[in-house]
Amino acid sequence: MNVHPITLRFRGIEQDLEEEFQKYFFIHSLPVFRWGFAFGILLYSIFGVLDAMFMPEVKEQLWQIRFMLVIPVLAAGIAFSFNRNFPKYWQATIALLISVSAFGIFWMVVIGTEPNKYHYFMGNMLVIFFGLTLIRARFVWAIATHLFVLTMFGVTIIFLTNCPLSVALSYWFSLVGAFLIGAVANYSMEYFARRNFYLMRSLEKKESRLRKANQLLKSQFEELKNAKKEIKKLTGFIPICANCKKVRDDKGYWNQIESYISEHSEARFSHALCPECLDKLYGNEEWFKKRGDGLERKKSNR
Repeated sequence: MNVHPITLRFRGIEQDLEEEFQKYFFIHSLPVFRWGFAFGILLYSIFGVLDAMFMPEVKEQLWQIRFMLVIPVLAAGIAFSFNRNFPKYWQATIALLISVSAFGIFWMVVIGTEPNKYHYFMGNMLVIFFGLTLIRARFVWAIATHLFVLTMFGVTIIFLTNCPLSVALSYWFSLVGAFLIGAVANYSMEYFARRNFYLMRSLEKKESRLRKANQLLKSQFEELKNAKKEIKKLTGFIPICANCKKVRDDKGYWNQIESYISEHSEARFSHALCPECLDKLYGNEEWFKKRGDGLERKKSNR
């Protein structure tokens, strides 16, 4: 299998498989997309309980972000998956939904109360694992999306919060570690999906060639079978008249031997006289030749 080591696209003599693979990958990933983001909506809703437990002072604002921004956007993404234009934009849709999910958490950190709000950064670890492993985002799109998420994390923790450096570094390394593990998992999943697709298409081509070869052998076998039947007709017992040499066919009719052989084979006859019959019918062969020459001279004199 010849694929690019980074983008994983088919290349070389197999580049024609790329478009077909993307259609195949989309069809098999669509149910995962829908059920995956439905599960994401459920998790995002359940964690709203923590808003009331850890930051009750701003829980209304946190719920607005959670239930009036992020979850409606995720639901709209699922609804868009039923649109006929969705296949063109499904990877971009995944990138948007993951980014909005991460943005919602960062926003909650900004407006939350210390020190509990910093624990919300760990929610993005779930977003990273979710985006890289659960919904089958393609490797290039997944990496670009989650690098953007990590960038948003850096901007938020450095410029929009008063998070201590030690705490910031701790969260940063945790998210980067989650990103690297998820990236390896995502790469492996797409690589083996492409490998399975490639092996499946190779097997289909071999089966197609085998079917054609079998059809050719079957045709040749029928030809040999028919030829064998014809040969059997001429190699069995043939009733022939001892006097006139006529042959009796399967229906009981007596036919000239020439007609019988012509009917049961591809042989054709050209009639002539052998020397014995020529002598028997017309006398001495030399006399007949001379007579024939004389007749030719008479014709020419006339």
